[in-house]
Amino acid sequence: MTPQEAEIVKLARLLGAPPDRFGYLDQVPVADLRALRERVTGRLFDAHRGALEKMAAGSRLLPSPILARMAERSFGPLLSARIAGLVEPPRGIDIAKRLSPDFLADVAAELDPRRAAGIISGMPEPVVLAVAAELSRRKDWITIARFLDHLPEPTIEASLEVLPEDALPLIVPMLDNPSRVAYLSGLLPGEDVPRDLTG
Repeated sequence: MTPQEAEIVKLARLLGAPPDRFGYLDQVPVADLRALRERVTGRLFDAHRGALEKMAAGSRLLPSPILARMAERSFGPLLSARIAGLVEPPRGIDIAKRLSPDFLADVAAELDPRRAAGIISGMPEPVVLAVAAELSRRKDWITIARFLDHLPEPTIEASLEVLPEDALPLIVPMLDNPSRVAYLSGLLPGEDVPRDLTG
């Protein structure tokens, strides 16, 4: 997969459309495609920000176990993902570790990891592994890549243990963080390393 194709797949996922709908973008430079995706992400995640900030502020008044139940039973994954980027990391971690792996995987697919990097990087390893296993079962390589961009290396190494051997070549092209691309590309057999990604 070329870097352009990977960016188109990620953009299509963000917009909930099939990648072939954006085939006309295949000659656009990768940096421009990434900038477009980041702008679209910003627009989507900043919509209704005022109301979301009020909800996040109000959530400080409730205990984490109650918020976890509300997230799964009332808020749903999309709203939970939007609010996650607005809460303090220790609070977000305390809530997230009380959620089921299935629901956390749903939230992960809706989340902008850059806005919740503090929560992601501080998640307990067993929780990360359970979510990685569920995302792997779903073959959701895009979401896995977006989280590998923000996890500490020891957690990444542990996560790789729950992924199938053939998953890494599918995940590496979806990474955004150049240092993670270099790190994970180094774990691939030579013939599986995407030349366009490693230079």
